[in-house]
Amino acid sequence: MKTATDLVAPYMSVLGEGFSSALAPDGTPVVSTPFRFFNGDAIELAVWENERGLHLSDRGGLTQSLLLKGLEVLDDGPDRRRLVRLLDSQGVRLRGTSVVGMTSPTTLGSDVHRLLQTLVDAQVAVRESQASIPVTEPDVYGAVRQALDEGGARYREDMRVTGWLGRRYRVDFQLAFRTEEVNRAIMVVASGNTLSMAERWNFRFRDIRRARPRLQRLFFVADDAPWSIDAQRTIEEAAEAVFPPGEEEALTEYLRGGQPAA
Repeated sequence: MKTATDLVAPYMSVLGEGFSSALAPDGTPVVSTPFRFFNGDAIELAVWENERGLHLSDRGGLTQSLLLKGLEVLDDGPDRRRLVRLLDSQGVRLRGTSVVGMTSPTTLGSDVHRLLQTLVDAQVAVRESQASIPVTEPDVYGAVRQALDEGGARYREDMRVTGWLGRRYRVDFQLAFRTEEVNRAIMVVASGNTLSMAERWNFRFRDIRRARPRLQRLFFVADDAPWSIDAQRTIEEAAEAVFPPGEEEALTEYLRGGQPAA
């Protein structure tokens, strides 16, 4: 007869192996966890300190996950109000696109656990309330498919790619295109808070590159998404090609010739 300790030991082992840490491009410590949002992305938490104290943040992961499922939580409405009420009840706040909470050196461990549980509860609560509403895919995905087809790429959608840390990352497209030889690549389509996405994918692309250095990483920005010099600089150092808003033709030319159009 196994004891309770025996039963929980494998779980504790997997839990421990599932956590890792690294630095975001701006030097902020980021903790990758074994837990996931329901769009497949790993829940990652940033930790930083300022004059107000020590902070934890999901770096926009929750709102991005909800947006990809067709749930509008950035503008005022029932989805956002429901989310804010739940977050308030757990002592954390929605600031811009990110969930942020206070912590301290002595309570950091329990606060990380509580924030993880809050993020899981929040996405379930908001999604269940809208379960009967059909999800409308953003127009940008159709434009990307057309560019891929015109560029002669063979591709699959909604794939998972493993990084050097063992994390599996959801990517929008996994593709192969031919110039002088077959080149394999992954592509992420950015929408919403594109600077936050650029920061997250800088970290993820670098992790993927360590595991698969020959796999190209492409970053495409939706034509209605806010894009900035900071976002461009953040992601371009970790990707072979970055296509700013409205650059479907440049993507097509890249796939045909292996280089961005001039």
